[in-house]
Amino acid sequence: MLSGVGHTRKLTIKARRCAAVAAIAAAAAWTAPTTNAQVKPAAGNAVAGREMALIACTGCHVVTPDQPFKPIYPGPTFPPNFSTIANGPNVTAASLQKHLESLAAVAENSHMPKPVLSSSELRDVIAFIISLRTEPAAPAR
Repeated sequence: MLSGVGHTRKLTIKARRCAAVAAIAAAAAWTAPTTNAQVKPAAGNAVAGREMALIACTGCHVVTPDQPFKPIYPGPTFPPNFSTIANGPNVTAASLQKHLESLAAVAENSHMPKPVLSSSELRDVIAFIISLRTEPAAPAR
């Protein structure tokens, strides 16, 4: 039969081991998301992006050839249509996102202001533009 002190000591050691294992597991779970520094941003939904672009972008751009109305922007140079943008030699989802996020809210040297879209809506529009690519992309450097 175990004495009270010996039995309590064995339980204490076992409890400490369990606590240590639990602490290590918790630390691993907590730090796991930060160990992968190359996390890609969530891809957008091209179908939702088309719908958003037809609402937000057709005032200036030809989003699709069958859009309900022609762009009304009377600017000195007409903005490129989405198909032309998509087929630019160095156009990628990342380059489009960087460009669109870096636009000023009030355009000075550019004729395009920063779009008033949520980050999710912007990803969707970018996914739609990229879906229009018919030309091969330039090789990565």
